[in-house]
Amino acid sequence: MGSSRIDRLCQSVLPPGFERLQRKLPEIQRFLEQNLPEPVNQAVTLLTLNRDAIVIAASTPMVSNYLRLHASEIQQQLRETFALEQPVRFRTVPDSMLRLASNVYARKPRSVSAESVAAIEAGARWVDDKDLRAALLSLAKSLQTD
Repeated sequence: MGSSRIDRLCQSVLPPGFERLQRKLPEIQRFLEQNLPEPVNQAVTLLTLNRDAIVIAASTPMVSNYLRLHASEIQQQLRETFALEQPVRFRTVPDSMLRLASNVYARKPRSVSAESVAAIEAGARWVDDKDLRAALLSLAKSLQTD
């Protein structure tokens, strides 16, 4: 019952043709990477495509200015290739913000010794607050290596 309301809400909020536009995003990104000059194409990411605008992010102000200089040509190519009539806008967004966690993996946590787990359990027995005691015991249980 709850999920059907959320589904209807999402459908009413999504712009018309959302799925069609969503499928075009990777194609447009590839198009930009293939058709922009070599140093520029690595610093460009398609941010938004909606009925109001096509927003392209550049990782540096210099690249963003280059794109603005060639905005009419880029707009024309997108119009001819993808039949997009929206105006093209450019934003400067650092590369670190665009690719937040694409290939970042957290290292595996160190294992906790059996003595440390036993110390947590022993300390939990001395805690008067039942919620805190339960949390400590749960922590000790999760840290046990079998």
